[in-house]
Amino acid sequence: MEFVQGNSRIYPCLIAEGEADVYPRAPTMEWDTAAGHAVLLAAGGRVVGPGGQNIRYGKPDFRNGDFVAWGGRAASNGS
Repeated sequence: MEFVQGNSRIYPCLIAEGEADVYPRAPTMEWDTAAGHAVLLAAGGRVVGPGGQNIRYGKPDFRNGDFVAWGGRAASNGS
């Protein structure tokens, strides 16, 4: 296992490219995650909260809670 530093804007793109597998993240703002989230979803990945719920956008305070982004087989298996 190798740990690679990234940020909420770039890391989902690394997952989409297959350069990373998973990205757990503490709270962020919507503008930190929206573009990378869209790229990862288009590549077949997932971004979910701790209970497996999808992250929602357009919240009054624009804050995201904790989430995990992943791609590849883990995303297609839902695990």
